[in-house]
Amino acid sequence: MNGIILSSRYGTYEVLTSSQEIVVCKPRGLFRHKQIKLVVGDKVVIDEMEKVITDIEERKNFLIRPSIANVDELAIVMSVTEPDFSSLLIDKFIAYARFFKINANVIISKVDKDFDDRQLKEKIEALEKVGVQVIEYSKVTKLGIEKIQKLFENKIVALMGQTGVGKSSLLNELVPSSQCEVGEFSKFLGRGKHKTKEVVLIPYGNGFIADTPGFSSLELPFYKEDLAQCFVGFEKYYDKCKFGNCLHIHEKDCEVKKAVEEDKISKDTYENYLKVSEELILRKDRY
Repeated sequence: MNGIILSSRYGTYEVLTSSQEIVVCKPRGLFRHKQIKLVVGDKVVIDEMEKVITDIEERKNFLIRPSIANVDELAIVMSVTEPDFSSLLIDKFIAYARFFKINANVIISKVDKDFDDRQLKEKIEALEKVGVQVIEYSKVTKLGIEKIQKLFENKIVALMGQTGVGKSSLLNELVPSSQCEVGEFSKFLGRGKHKTKEVVLIPYGNGFIADTPGFSSLELPFYKEDLAQCFVGFEKYYDKCKFGNCLHIHEKDCEVKKAVEEDKISKDTYENYLKVSEELILRKDRY
């Protein structure tokens, strides 16, 4: 029978089958021999009688952090305060998603609190200018919840963001039966309470929402050349640059820098690009 892995713990996997039953399975030894590590989101074939996973379908994609497969979209959650708003992290997370050819949207949480409205407005305008959907959300006033509900239907969406931005609170609002407490996930799969230290896939709206651990930093698993192609807003200009391997920094006739000058890409976005680029190495420097 076919199914999808909802969660994993201590070498066992909770699989939601095509008959909408959750079966706790272990993988056959062939996965270990082939060095295949099963992850949440994997579409698998199971033997219900023996309660073992016998095969895995080809993955659409695979994210290292959070560890999940077959994601349709990333929902990047960023709070306006506690933790502080960071346009740099937003752009970095979007680049991460686009490197894996996954669409990314942004949810700005805690907008009922006091914050720098000017900075937020400028960032929203910069993102929308390059085609990124941004939804402002408040747990208190319910602002944005209907847009988020519509956004999450009929697909596998992974929540991504820092610890404390409100991912679990948002999940509570969307799926009350998940019994997610702030900072904790409890009883959804009949388990005891525990901090969200693992990825868990929760059925929602003919699709799934992936609750993921929070983190404040992200090491991008690629090179400067890759970033130059997948950074937010750069895609439609990259192929028009004079040099095929343009890094958009010192090169002449760079269409990305021209777009920045013409305010088609915000200066803040470009400055974030330079900061992230400094963290990476050139592919040729790998050897």
